[in-house]
Amino acid sequence: METTAPVIEPAPSDVSAPPEPAALVSKVLVIETDGDALARIRAFCDAHGLQGHKVHPLNVPAVLRSRIDLGAVFVGAQLQGALSDGLALARDIAWLRPELPIFVRTDGVPEAQAGTDAHAMPRDASVVGYTLDGIDALKTEVDRKIFDRVYPMSLVRTLGEMTQAALASQFRGMQVRLDPPYVVRDRLIHGELFTLIPMETPWCRGFMTLQTDVASLRRVVDAGRTAFSSEEGEDFRNLNAILGELTNLIWGAFRNRFGTEGASSSFGVQVPIIVNHLHRYISFGTESPQLCFKCHVWAPDDPEATAITIYQRFAFSLSWAPELYRESEALLSGFVESGELELF
Repeated sequence: METTAPVIEPAPSDVSAPPEPAALVSKVLVIETDGDALARIRAFCDAHGLQGHKVHPLNVPAVLRSRIDLGAVFVGAQLQGALSDGLALARDIAWLRPELPIFVRTDGVPEAQAGTDAHAMPRDASVVGYTLDGIDALKTEVDRKIFDRVYPMSLVRTLGEMTQAALASQFRGMQVRLDPPYVVRDRLIHGELFTLIPMETPWCRGFMTLQTDVASLRRVVDAGRTAFSSEEGEDFRNLNAILGELTNLIWGAFRNRFGTEGASSSFGVQVPIIVNHLHRYISFGTESPQLCFKCHVWAPDDPEATAITIYQRFAFSLSWAPELYRESEALLSGFVESGELELF
């Protein structure tokens, strides 16, 4: 559960096959100083699709400032070597990121003290207490608070393939790799460059975003890996155009693959999308977890100068009906098997 820096490994071709997802995972922060508790929490995470990242209590502020995508936080109420106890730390995290569920281990903490600290939490915070003896009962809360939205794996795989193909088409001589897909409850914005496009079919209505940092994208342009020259890369509008074209390519592949027949003729009822640039925060008006892909693009002959990371998020915040998606997939398979449609 130790946090390690991402390692970019050369792939044999420009487009390596995206990992076949067996199930979605979610990154969680684990703040513990008790060895026995860490072992039990590690086993729980491994069994329930949680990718644990251990952090010392003193390093929590720096980790949160790093903008790591998270699905939840596990924190022990009693911590050794910390400036404050775990309950106070959980309260601080809840005020900083109230959208994150916080699971507080309360072994050895008087019930009255835990209750008093709970009242000091933000009104919209989601805090759940547990003990090591009852940790298995947390599965219900994990499913309800982190994995409460079903993303069919065939859809996840298809979205990854579309994204990988679009990236490979826009960056010359560069290799593309997608991390295993995951879900987050965070509402963070990564980098300064951000695109947003509606995604609508009969079974979904929402948005897709691509996010990256300007400096990395400009270095890729300067290295001659895009359709723009290095001089043109100095104009921020051309950097915008690169990410915009990527967004259009992925949306076009999505539309061609799934169609829009049966979707509403207009985008219908909306909810406000809230963007706070100061805090690099975006909300799509729903508490449901978002589907995410972390995309790495690099040139094998100069990986340090050309490496760029693009974050992709799908927020189906207006409508989501996975059962209708499954029906459409079953219908398509039937047409192929009957010979009415041919794959080429």
